[in-house]
Amino acid sequence: MENACKWLVPLGFLLVFGGAAQAVPLQMHRAVYDLSLGRTEAASDIAGLDGRMVTEWRGGPACGGYTSTQRVVTRVTALDQSYMSNDIRLSYFEAANGGEFTYTRSEYTNGELTDQEDGTASRLEDGKISLLREGGVRRELPSGVLFPVQYHRTVIERAERGERVFELTLFDGTEERENPTTVFILKQRPETSEVPPEGKGAEVLKDVAHWPARISYFDKEGGDGMPNFEMGMMLYANGIATDIRLDYIDIEIRARLKELTIFEDGAC
Repeated sequence: MENACKWLVPLGFLLVFGGAAQAVPLQMHRAVYDLSLGRTEAASDIAGLDGRMVTEWRGGPACGGYTSTQRVVTRVTALDQSYMSNDIRLSYFEAANGGEFTYTRSEYTNGELTDQEDGTASRLEDGKISLLREGGVRRELPSGVLFPVQYHRTVIERAERGERVFELTLFDGTEERENPTTVFILKQRPETSEVPPEGKGAEVLKDVAHWPARISYFDKEGGDGMPNFEMGMMLYANGIATDIRLDYIDIEIRARLKELTIFEDGAC
């Protein structure tokens, strides 16, 4: 189980915000998800998993940008009944104009701090990104890379235009470099065709259009051409995601919405 708990959901989909009038009107909110074990492969030594994921975001142009936090706490039980607890925390600020992105990530294993990282990414005049991690060497990411808010807005915009398969590149601080992704969007579900998802506060989603979506994440170097992680969800037009499935190589984690809190516009 050495690497069994290093799970942090890519922020391109779970950290989104309301913004300027010309942008997709995404809803600021806090979402709490209960985590459980879905599929497991024979190669996995995991017998059980439970935990919780909490995402929160606030901000907007009046605040100078967007701030968000994500915390994922898991307890994994192995086939030999040993267990490991993991607590991963990520916070970031993205400037309203998309020109700067700063983040802090820390990881606790069995209650002890095992990893911590801070970084700043600045967009240059030619569209490329200058990335500096604390204690590291400055490196350059190519133009076309999107920060989380930009990424999420782009996905929603293209889904609303009826696009079904497209590629985008994300940098959100969870990896050392950018992540090429392929986005798959199924046909939009009618607003009132389904019962709202379970969870306290989820009734606000009753009349919001939504799509089944799946995103494949790839290593920058390409590897064997297979994704190293995939995430499926029900994606709502206001940016909220439910019925999340985190599909790793040998296991799947399910995230069920437990509680949804809506923030007023302009809350920083």
